[in-house]
Amino acid sequence: MKKSKPLTSEAQALRYAAWLLSRRPYSSGELEEKFRRRTLPPEMGRKVLDRLKEKRYVDDRDFAEQLVRSKTAQDWGPAKIRAAFYKRRIPRDLGERALSNAFPAALEKANARQLLTRQKRRFSAKNDPKASRVRQKAFGFLVRKGYSLEAARLAVREVFGYNSELPKDD
Repeated sequence: MKKSKPLTSEAQALRYAAWLLSRRPYSSGELEEKFRRRTLPPEMGRKVLDRLKEKRYVDDRDFAEQLVRSKTAQDWGPAKIRAAFYKRRIPRDLGERALSNAFPAALEKANARQLLTRQKRRFSAKNDPKASRVRQKAFGFLVRKGYSLEAARLAVREVFGYNSELPKDD
């Protein structure tokens, strides 16, 4: 693997940050990590980040809101979006604020139910006729998508309830 050149000045760090930001948005935490990997002294990295924030090239609040919008469009639930915040090094308070604005509890349950309704056919496989297995698969799907256990349970109950067209367990 090719080793990157270390950054030795603010000007180099600023050029590097501009190059990174031209490719995709980054959080300040991600940029700090990039600077650290390129052996930029922390105080110099903070100066560069302050300058980028001042010019509004880096805005963690806006980045968190964009991430929430993007991931909810991909049917991600709150837990999976929180994991993305952690991975992208977004401060917890900013992430939670963006998430709470976009995901009130009732909306999470409605989104889980809509997603399961759209994907209903996927779980009604011909080779697995037992209703309990279909419900387990649907529940696992929603939890892996990042929905809370309660939202997943309620959505499965509503979509694959006892009066559904699923075959009965033997």
